[in-house]
Amino acid sequence: MPTSAEKDDFSETILELAVLTEQTCIETVCMYCEDTNLEPEVAASLVNEVLKARIRSEAMDLNYLEKASKLPL
Repeated sequence: MPTSAEKDDFSETILELAVLTEQTCIETVCMYCEDTNLEPEVAASLVNEVLKARIRSEAMDLNYLEKASKLPL
């Protein structure tokens, strides 16, 4: 079971790479797994709540998930 610090480090790395590569977080996680030979199942256990919310939002925008109500920001 990954620690909170490991989850935060992984998620921070993914968010930074997503900005640098101008890709979605979903694409970035897949790319990271390929580059580091990390199994996607292991990567899933390393995702923290912030990254999970970002991935969920991207999935809804891409119609991978059914859209949920969002509060206007």
